[in-house]
Amino acid sequence: MTLVELLVATAIALVVVLAATAAFLGSKQLFTADAEAQAVEESLRFAGCVVKSIVRQAGYSDYAPDYPGPDGAATIASSANLLASSDDPVDLNIVGASNTRVSSTGDSYGTHNTHGVNASDSLLVRFFGRSRAGGDGTEADGTMIDCMGFAQPGPAADNPASADRAWSFFYVAEAADKESELYCKYRGDRNGPFSAQPLARGIEVFKVVYGYDANGDGVPERWLDAMQIEAMAASAAKVNDEWRKVVGLRIGIVARSAHARGEPQGPGELLYPLGPDFSGVSFRPQADGRLRRVATFTVMLRNAMKDPAS
Repeated sequence: MTLVELLVATAIALVVVLAATAAFLGSKQLFTADAEAQAVEESLRFAGCVVKSIVRQAGYSDYAPDYPGPDGAATIASSANLLASSDDPVDLNIVGASNTRVSSTGDSYGTHNTHGVNASDSLLVRFFGRSRAGGDGTEADGTMIDCMGFAQPGPAADNPASADRAWSFFYVAEAADKESELYCKYRGDRNGPFSAQPLARGIEVFKVVYGYDANGDGVPERWLDAMQIEAMAASAAKVNDEWRKVVGLRIGIVARSAHARGEPQGPGELLYPLGPDFSGVSFRPQADGRLRRVATFTVMLRNAMKDPAS
């Protein structure tokens, strides 16, 4: 083999090695991008599934007999009309705050315009649980769960009260590493303290508008945010009456990948968490090269939010 032939062979080998290296790096980047995209989609699906399932339970009241009374007659402890006239906001089956930060302890769902993460909203959902038939009334049958998936028992026998209902709060907060997450705040024990746990990582925005049924026909005439709902009240004492006119919720969630895709950073794309029909609610993310996805869904409430006679 001559020196020229050796040099040509070496050059060809180097080209092959470089091509193989480029292909390997390209496939690795493609695999990473695909994994990031799947993680974003999974976060959106999981967050949406949990929120939808809990919202559908809002205002649930069991009309099946909870236990036999002393005379042998079946007794229904739950009552849909129990809290129809309460003026305490936390006694509502559905209530929330706009652009708010929420404490991880206590029963507060936040206050309007307190600089929520990316102007995110909060949502509180309450409902009665369901106890196992034939038990002592304290053992949940697993059909009604809170936002952490814990089964909720039915109300106390003979004396159903607001404290008997489950608590499920949804809001966005930042973790210790500053990554935004969708949180669930719940009460592990009926008389115990409140706890908060992250549900889905990378959730940047959580927005809620409410279907407002002014004439009571079950069909929303307008979609209003939490501040607008309360602005409909003639006085502070009538605020809860306006919340009880909510018949549906439209919820928007924005999720982002954990890492940048390595693409050139340009101006952030304007996103509409609640869909293009709600163009007044928009979000322009940072130009950080991360992948972002938007999920929007509507949930109509199937349980009574108020006494039908009221």
